[in-house]
Amino acid sequence: MEREEMLISLKKKLTPKRYVHSIGVEYTAACMAFVYGEDVQRARIAGLLHDNAKCLPLEDKLKKAKKHGLTISECEKENPDLLHGKLGAYYAGKKYGVTDEGILSAITYHTTGRPDMTLLEKIIFVADYIEPNRRMLEGLPEIRKEAMTDLDLCICHILKHTLDYLKVKGVAIDDLTEKTYDFYKEKE
Repeated sequence: MEREEMLISLKKKLTPKRYVHSIGVEYTAACMAFVYGEDVQRARIAGLLHDNAKCLPLEDKLKKAKKHGLTISECEKENPDLLHGKLGAYYAGKKYGVTDEGILSAITYHTTGRPDMTLLEKIIFVADYIEPNRRMLEGLPEIRKEAMTDLDLCICHILKHTLDYLKVKGVAIDDLTEKTYDFYKEKE
């Protein structure tokens, strides 16, 4: 599917704010791909489509994940919004014609991360957090600078901020996020 067709489809499926965010992630991922030597087109597609399932109602996310045979963790059962990465990868393949496993994996793990991410996975994970339309979070200016100079350190900082935020909110934390943080903290 061509980018213009993707945009038309996404505009129907996402809220206006989420649509703008997706374009911001596409742009940021492309810039990061230039810096780190990743294929720019792959980064753009993954960035644009990363949240294609984000705006489904929570109960639909769980129902559709079961219907499509996706693995669902205990944490995802408690917090079905976490399924939007897995569902997004599924829909990127089925509805948007993406066959590149690297792009699908980057979409799958853009929220939780995973230990030892590929370059594209790292780029989408970081681009989602730092894109220009994001509201200003504590430490974001520093994290944005790190994103262009030290990707692993940047990921570690993002995960630390995310885990601290989730703990304060009292929200269930996905094991994969904690494992990812531990992995990148070791690399510091």
